[in-house]
Amino acid sequence: MKKEDEITEFKRTTGELNEGMVSISSILNKHRKGTLYFGVKNDGTPHNFTITDSTIRDVSRKIFEAIKPQIFPTISLKTISGTEVIRVDFEGNDIPYSAFGKYYIRTADEDRELNPSELRRLMIDKEYEENWESKLTDETVSDVDEIVLSKFYDQAVSCNRLPEMPFDTFVLDKSLLDENTPDAQILLEKLDLIRLGKLTNAGRMLFSKNRPLTLKMAVFATSRKDTFLDIVREEGNIFQLIDAAFKFVIKNIRWRVELGKDGIQRNEIPEIPLEALREAIVNCFAHARYDIAVQHEIDIFSNRISITNPGSFANEYRPIDFFKRDVHSFLRNAMIARILYLCKDVETFGSGLRKIYSLCGKEKISYINDDSVFTMEFSRSDRNTEESNGTINGTTNGTINSLEESILSLLMKNPRYTSSDLIEKTNKSLRTINRTLASLKAKRLIKRVGSNKSGHWEIER
Repeated sequence: MKKEDEITEFKRTTGELNEGMVSISSILNKHRKGTLYFGVKNDGTPHNFTITDSTIRDVSRKIFEAIKPQIFPTISLKTISGTEVIRVDFEGNDIPYSAFGKYYIRTADEDRELNPSELRRLMIDKEYEENWESKLTDETVSDVDEIVLSKFYDQAVSCNRLPEMPFDTFVLDKSLLDENTPDAQILLEKLDLIRLGKLTNAGRMLFSKNRPLTLKMAVFATSRKDTFLDIVREEGNIFQLIDAAFKFVIKNIRWRVELGKDGIQRNEIPEIPLEALREAIVNCFAHARYDIAVQHEIDIFSNRISITNPGSFANEYRPIDFFKRDVHSFLRNAMIARILYLCKDVETFGSGLRKIYSLCGKEKISYINDDSVFTMEFSRSDRNTEESNGTINGTTNGTINSLEESILSLLMKNPRYTSSDLIEKTNKSLRTINRTLASLKAKRLIKRVGSNKSGHWEIER
């Protein structure tokens, strides 16, 4: 007999009927199905107690009275090592379930009462799960971005997660089709992303050419959202924005150069593993809430990179728990996650966080989780707190002053401003301007390219 786990509960006798009802509700709220035994000890060995016809009726009646909404379990007798026990198999999708008017959740082999915020999130997530992804939109196959769809198909076929279909390209103009060239609708129907000629919400977010999503990306001079060095706003579908986000991060992170053993070959090493960054970006789009008006966001600060998606973390576990042990992964967007899996943007379900922690180390990863957004952050060396020789500058403390902020903004608008121009714009002395420029250079926020006369300033990331 196996031990207790997240979907299996043991009770010694029906004297623990009430406790058994709590276990049923907690398992249903977590996994939608499970098994409860009466007559089994915690270690999985049978415990002999008297079972009659009325015992079975008592179990059935208690489930009917205690569990709401009502479920219809299968109650049977089973023999374990010569001892008869009661087995209750139950399932239900109408979460949340209560026992005696209270709500519980399963954690390992224990039942924990849900607090009001957890219960509210469970109910919101259930409503989202039932209603959002499969709802039909007003868009049709003519609204599909054929380039994105074709690229997805090629990748999914090449990694053997989608069987090859009898056509080479997707043509949405029916006049260009011949009898041997099915259009994109066939593929979308097989993927369950179009129904009755209309794209589902999931299909629209993945493949629409009408730019259904917004991604804001910015680089900031310090560890706060005070002065930005670059800001970009992109609109597109999930695949387009994943690519845009990854390119933006690659462009703006720092790289170091290492020479190979031959002393000639140059190897460029990113400050944060690219695999981890891409995994976080894909997770950002795979697990987001799409029924609330919050945009995806990537912020590159002097001391960290923040990747934010709409919707709280879609699991009662903490992200670090996925690194420490095998835990059940709840898919907020099962259809979207499945499509990303088919083209190998998602390697395997539930392994993304473990990969991120493994590549970076848990000390490099942090997160912020609230009711409306989830943010994963990668720490990075803060150049604002380091001198060029690597020692800590206690006076800088990761910030820039108001004059430095003003000059940064001016140089972003016109990198060819001279000291004379800056004196005119700020009404400061030459000595003050030169000291401020030297400070910004020491903090590695700007550098001079070319001569003082004909060169220009370059904003560093």
